Amino acid sequence: MLEAQRQYFASDDHIRREVDAWRDATPEERLAAVAEMCAAGDHFLSQLDPDTLERVLRPVPLPDDTVQILMTLRQSLAE
Repeated sequence: MLEAQRQYFASDDHIRREVDAWRDATPEERLAAVAEMCAAGDHFLSQLDPDTLERVLRPVPLPDDTVQILMTLRQSLAE
């Protein structure tokens, strides 16, 4: 079931449907929508108790293999 969901959300059709609403939007309309989404996020975060809020806002550490890939890439770009 999770794999089916992953495939659905990663599909080109899904992505096209998601961006369709923004295709003809002006930059001002896009900025207003982002501001509205941020305000909604702030509202929901303000409803959390302090312990839950801390847990939600704690960044998820990158896996070790991802860190190694990024370090290798960084070193190769520096050369």
